[in-house]
Amino acid sequence: MSQFPPLSSRAQKRLGYPAPHAYTPPAGPFYDPELYPEGTINLSIAENSLLSDRLIEHFSRPITTLHTQHLRYRATLIKTALPTVEDLLPQYINDYFHPRVPVTRETSVTGPGIGALLAQLVWALAGEGDGVLMSVPFYDDYVRDITHPAMATLVRIDIPPNINSLSEDVMPYLEAKLLDSERLGIKIKALLLPNPHNPLPQVVSKEVVKAYAQLAQKYNIHLIVDEVYGLSTFQSAYPPAINEKFESVLTYDLPSMGVDPSRVHVLAGPTKDFGASGLKLGLLISPANPALLNLIRPLFLATPISSVSDILFTRVLQDRPFVERFLADNRAALADAYEFAAEWLMFHNLEFTRANAAVYVVVDFAPCLARIAQPGDCPIDLLDRGVAALIREKVFMKPTNLMADPIPTRFRLIFTQRRDIMTLALRRIEKAFGMDEAPLPNYSLDKVGKTCAVEHGNIIKKKAVLNGRTPEVYGNSNGYHV
Repeated sequence: MSQFPPLSSRAQKRLGYPAPHAYTPPAGPFYDPELYPEGTINLSIAENSLLSDRLIEHFSRPITTLHTQHLRYRATLIKTALPTVEDLLPQYINDYFHPRVPVTRETSVTGPGIGALLAQLVWALAGEGDGVLMSVPFYDDYVRDITHPAMATLVRIDIPPNINSLSEDVMPYLEAKLLDSERLGIKIKALLLPNPHNPLPQVVSKEVVKAYAQLAQKYNIHLIVDEVYGLSTFQSAYPPAINEKFESVLTYDLPSMGVDPSRVHVLAGPTKDFGASGLKLGLLISPANPALLNLIRPLFLATPISSVSDILFTRVLQDRPFVERFLADNRAALADAYEFAAEWLMFHNLEFTRANAAVYVVVDFAPCLARIAQPGDCPIDLLDRGVAALIREKVFMKPTNLMADPIPTRFRLIFTQRRDIMTLALRRIEKAFGMDEAPLPNYSLDKVGKTCAVEHGNIIKKKAVLNGRTPEVYGNSNGYHV
């Protein structure tokens, strides 16, 4: 006789989805210089700590707008005359994404984070076993959002390593996989494209997004564009070969491209831009598909945005001069942090994806893994050794084989830790792989954290010291494109 009462048939189908990550950080608190200096520095989660103290300072001002309605159910709060994120997030998108059709409460749905919104969107678009098509590599937690609650399938398009998966060269592979899936009985219901990309830290060109939209039109499926990093873009000394500015699909004249706007849906929100992912705010925008939004909107009545997150971000978004300054300084801080990491990588002659967006780079650690390899090691053995070596030195990065990366020796490195912590993390990586210490500039800790080397909106620029050699000597100037 079974020890436990049976689960529903629905629950039994979901057991084991998604599979646990093959590589996880060690147990215990992550590193904190004051609370837990023995902890592991986590360079695997896409969080931006560069201007955290500035946002906390804004949050810490006395709250004079707290009302008894903020203690009520969300359905009660949004029916009041109080300003809420339902009003302000659409305006945030209008101010900075410049859509052709202004976003309103009626043409969008607010929810507790991009992942939650994507999960419910996939549930609305795809049935059990239906497919959502993506090129590799892809952000691994998309698997979770696609399989729960819809039980749909992420169908991956394997792209040869010599093909830039953010170029139009990928389109024949997309179409071939779509047709092959249909023949195998997997009905493709949607294409999913992050722009800027994750894990590749680059803006996707308008021509490529347009090609995705036209492919969706050709096969009568949906296009989901995740634009959560749309305002976390920057210009630096080490840009990608295709260095285009971000342009939201909301700005496109879709009908003139032969695309039905009702099939194009956008995910966006401010939490990545403000380094506040834990506050869980997001927006699903679909101006030409009110029936879809009316279906999804009630799904968040039981899992709404927290009123605490609402009141904090409402106050931020109402302070438009603060928002303008913060976004500008964040872009400058991202560029500075990226250059700091890039110069360390170039000193060590490590290939990496050149960036103009987001908070990470993809790095090929093949030379480092070769240092610790044993005879007969296969690629997985090498990754196992590499991750174990990093954990021994109290630093953790995520191998991109978890993201279906065709290059088996790469890791995604988050470069937006506070400067003193990032410096310590790089030293720990050097120790893990027996590398020489790269020359790194010293930053006083009174500036780090509060301004992340941003003083009065201007980056404190440093001179790269690359062992007496020029950056061009180091690696492919384009980085890897997959």
